[in-house]
Amino acid sequence: MVSTKMLYFCHMLSRFILIFICLVSISLYAGNQEEQDTSKQKIDWFPKSYGQKEWKFLLGFDASRSFLQSRPVKINGLRIGLKYRGVHRFGLGIYGLSRDLVFTDLPVDAPDATDTSRVIFGLSYASVFYERVFFRNPKWEFSLPFLISGGSLTGRYEDTAGVFRQNIDQAFSALSGGIQAKYYFWPWLAGRVSTGYRFLFNTSPELKTAFNAPYYGFGVQILVGELYRTIFRKEDSDE
Repeated sequence: MVSTKMLYFCHMLSRFILIFICLVSISLYAGNQEEQDTSKQKIDWFPKSYGQKEWKFLLGFDASRSFLQSRPVKINGLRIGLKYRGVHRFGLGIYGLSRDLVFTDLPVDAPDATDTSRVIFGLSYASVFYERVFFRNPKWEFSLPFLISGGSLTGRYEDTAGVFRQNIDQAFSALSGGIQAKYYFWPWLAGRVSTGYRFLFNTSPELKTAFNAPYYGFGVQILVGELYRTIFRKEDSDE
């Protein structure tokens, strides 16, 4: 029998493909409006560099969606680091659930719990990331992101008096890898779709079962560092 987690992932993957097709259509339409002939351009896979600057400061918001106990969750984060030659990105990220996850049907092994006790999970972790761009042009970017993470999952249950008591505080380590596509509307604003898989280790078998899962992401990404450079570059040119 196909698990709920896989059914939901397949459903979201279909959305991923639909968004990707829309972005491709936008790119093709924009390309058809250009007067220059691009038919002789050669695709440069895994370019050694893109752009003029060797180093750039990297700051941006990050978000993805995944599963916890087969329930869909949204994870928000902030990344800070450096970009080298326009195709290598590395640095640190801080992540957490967009909101705590509440269950009403999980058994709780505690004398003061009831059959209807609410259980609230929280998740936070930090990551070291590396991202390799393997295709880039003025509008499109495809890359391979990799993350090594460490964090903790906390859980609280509701006792008979309605007070929440912590019963889980489990540390974990994780490896994540996937593929990401971006379409740049401006240098600081991009449409983004991504998918990959997360593997947990150095933790309990129960947490591995609950959180070893695919992840996916889509939406609009604001590149704070590029926005800052765009604003101040414009101010300098106006002087």
